[in-house]
Amino acid sequence: MPQQPTSDNKAEQYRATLARYLPPSAVEPIFNYLNANSVHFHISRQRTSKLGDYRMPQPRHNYNEISVNGDLSPHFFLLVLLHEMAHLETFKAYGRTVQAHGHEWQQQYRNLLIQYFNDGHFPPVVYPLFKKYISRIPLNRAAGEELERQLRQIDNPTASEILLKDLPVDTLFRLKNKPGLVFKVVEKRRTRYRCVEQTTKMAYLVSGNAPIIPENQ
Repeated sequence: MPQQPTSDNKAEQYRATLARYLPPSAVEPIFNYLNANSVHFHISRQRTSKLGDYRMPQPRHNYNEISVNGDLSPHFFLLVLLHEMAHLETFKAYGRTVQAHGHEWQQQYRNLLIQYFNDGHFPPVVYPLFKKYISRIPLNRAAGEELERQLRQIDNPTASEILLKDLPVDTLFRLKNKPGLVFKVVEKRRTRYRCVEQTTKMAYLVSGNAPIIPENQ
């Protein structure tokens, strides 16, 4: 995906690409934000360790870079994208001097969530949970995880999901979007789980919100 359209035709192609992943109402404001900040934006394949990523400018690439997994449902995709945009806003305001998910980032994320909710880009039904999530700093992590779950359910009302965080330690499972591999839950960390792939014995950090298929099903 181009980071900054240089013609009307490319701009429309850029919008069309965004429209495949975002709620329709959010396409134009996200398009404008990415262009205004000259963001190199990438849609990534499903990653077990993260849903999105922000990279601040470096000597070898003097630009902001954001990636988001392309297998997310539209409102959840927007939520993850705002998370990464908050990193960019924190960098603009504070440079490299603050913690990645410290109070400064949380405030920027909170501001973006309020803006996009008030502008109608999230379904009104999640407002009570949304309000609980952003009511204070630090943000309410449990409410945030439930908000993610509800947004996925709204986007895919017929889908029946089991998440990795629903499983006990030592359970075998397959990732819903990568069913060829079998993993074992080894250790719960803050928002991720240390899991071991059973053939290679390689360890991975997997988001607790990853949709999974228990191996005994």
